[in-house]
Amino acid sequence: MAVVMVMPGKERLRPRRRKKAVLAPLTLDLFQEKALQALMEGYSVLVAAPTGTGKTLIAERLIAHVLERGWGVVYTSPIKALSNQKYRDFGKLFGPERVGLITGDLSLNERAPVLVMTTEIFRNWCFANPEELEHTSHVIFDEIHYLDDPDRGTAWEESIIFAPPHIKILGLSATVPNVREIASWMSEVRGEEVKVVEER
Repeated sequence: MAVVMVMPGKERLRPRRRKKAVLAPLTLDLFQEKALQALMEGYSVLVAAPTGTGKTLIAERLIAHVLERGWGVVYTSPIKALSNQKYRDFGKLFGPERVGLITGDLSLNERAPVLVMTTEIFRNWCFANPEELEHTSHVIFDEIHYLDDPDRGTAWEESIIFAPPHIKILGLSATVPNVREIASWMSEVRGEEVKVVEER
């Protein structure tokens, strides 16, 4: 397995190209197709859709695509319990050896190509360990509406501003009334167009 040197005394394994993850054959809804198409075209994307409509499926398909290309992906969530759940779910879907978990309390398989972490941990990596993200092509922000949280919103804001420029963003939320305003701000601070996909 190829390794990438990231800092003295510390290595992060570059993910190997492996056979495709076995994803259930599903007919995607139009909003899912639009989001995935924009992601495949190299855009960052914000998805606003009601709970239970299949936002996570977009993330799963993106992760499978990133793994096929031999890159890494970070999935962030606002709470440790959700991070733990996604770690288990993605481990079943993509294989436990390909998924890691970093929550501050716990670090498991932190060299894996799919890393699940809290948003605060990702923000800290952007400041302190940006070299850890050299082979990460995407970051997925679950519950991106936490940008509006008066106590914790700065973690999302700083993560978006300071994520390395090569990283594309997928933001997922059920409750973003001003999603186009957020996309406009992200486009300004990231210096690139951010696509919006809404499902009502």
